[in-house]
Amino acid sequence: MALSSGAMPVFALILLIAFMFAGASPASESVDAAGDKLMMDRFVRWQAAYERSYATAEEKQRRFEVYRRNMEYIDATNRAGNLTYQLGENQFADLTPEEFLDTYTMKGMPKRVDDDGIKANASFPDVDAPTSVDWRSQGAVTPIKTQGTCSSCWAFVTAATIESLNKIRNGRLVSLSEQELVDCDPYDGGCNRGHFTNGYRWVIENGGLTTSADYPYQGRRGPCSRAKAANRVASISDYVRVPSGEASLLRAVAQQPVAAGVQMTGDLQFYSGGVFSGECAGRENHGVTVVGYGADASTGLKYWIVKNSWGTGWGERGYVRLRRDVGGGGMCGIAVDLAYPVM
Repeated sequence: MALSSGAMPVFALILLIAFMFAGASPASESVDAAGDKLMMDRFVRWQAAYERSYATAEEKQRRFEVYRRNMEYIDATNRAGNLTYQLGENQFADLTPEEFLDTYTMKGMPKRVDDDGIKANASFPDVDAPTSVDWRSQGAVTPIKTQGTCSSCWAFVTAATIESLNKIRNGRLVSLSEQELVDCDPYDGGCNRGHFTNGYRWVIENGGLTTSADYPYQGRRGPCSRAKAANRVASISDYVRVPSGEASLLRAVAQQPVAAGVQMTGDLQFYSGGVFSGECAGRENHGVTVVGYGADASTGLKYWIVKNSWGTGWGERGYVRLRRDVGGGGMCGIAVDLAYPVM
């Protein structure tokens, strides 16, 4: 039966009510479906780029939902345009914040050996610091490395600071073995937490570290190879516990790269560039190497140049610039727990 023109509004109203009870309008269903397809295509491209696969279809769907939420947050944050840094898709895009912290940071920092009465002997010098320093430009920093899912950031920081000092003192930039520390250092837990000052203590007792080529990284703790550990190519005689505070950190980094504990939380999971000045509340849960400092040419914001161990796909090709001169213990606690080795 044909409908009269006067009956059309009633039909349209009935149709609209029916769709409302069904939970969506045809237009919104179409938009949602198109949005899902676009996001799924984006997710599949991300899987291919990071060689990520899942055991079951259910797990893939669960990871897609996590990825979607993360991408929506990243896109909304960047669109707001009121931050000094940017977020981006990276290898952590299918992880919840809790999973990310549990897998790629430490659950707190362990007790330090020197807290038991063994103190570093070297004193902290009072030196004048230049307005900017970047030890990378002086060839004193090895390329970015990747710790994987092993909580061995402490070993990477121990090795990184000794590598840099060896270059500064002896003119040789040699990549040192984090795996040797993971396997052999009795003061730390291998892939289950550690501290760079404990690492320094063991390196001193062992007489040095071998190269990463001789004792390559495995991403898990294994038996200590005494033969490889005996092939020492770089040694230290002591280490310095730097007094807390950004002024002390500045003077220390002016001399050499410095080991630091940091709160690696919040937006840092997806940090992709700029001077980070976001929230990073919580306790110290990660070790990094401060390799310089400076000021952003466009904004004038002062920052620390921080080397991480999550590969070049994170941050500014493996680095983060943390805002400097914020007071207290520094941005994300970067100026609280500090040390450097001595030759």
